Amino acid sequence: MPSPFILKSAESKQGRPLNVLGMPVYLKLAGSDTGNQLSIFIAEYKKNQGPPLHSHDIDETFYVLEGEHIFQAGDERFYGKPGDVVFIPRNTVHTTLCITDTGKLLFTVNPTGPVEKIFEKLDEYTSMPPVEEIVRVHEELGLKIVGPPITP
Repeated sequence: MPSPFILKSAESKQGRPLNVLGMPVYLKLAGSDTGNQLSIFIAEYKKNQGPPLHSHDIDETFYVLEGEHIFQAGDERFYGKPGDVVFIPRNTVHTTLCITDTGKLLFTVNPTGPVEKIFEKLDEYTSMPPVEEIVRVHEELGLKIVGPPITP
């Protein structure tokens, strides 16, 4: 059974933020802490940053901490501001895009699934990998990239 803990705002379970496609991502609660039921992350974005359009077999919930973001789920778009929550059910094609100079999202994945492993793998690259490599890494761990990042 895990012990209670606290992570301060600049802390991550790995000791440092992971570089995920140019975005710092902090693992705040790991699957190993919750019997693989939940992982919690905080990601920092610059304007026009966001992941490629993708899907996975896990639910994802976003809480906007800072900035404004576009969320796309299927063909729908939502505009999120600080305090807003966006829920993306599993197997829904989705992505996000920061539309202000900077932004910050808290997001959860439930159950944990392979997200932590994918972020750790992407952190190993010292420069932005080719699109084919990003697709390969995701597919290898069970996530599907179905398109490029969205634009405003």
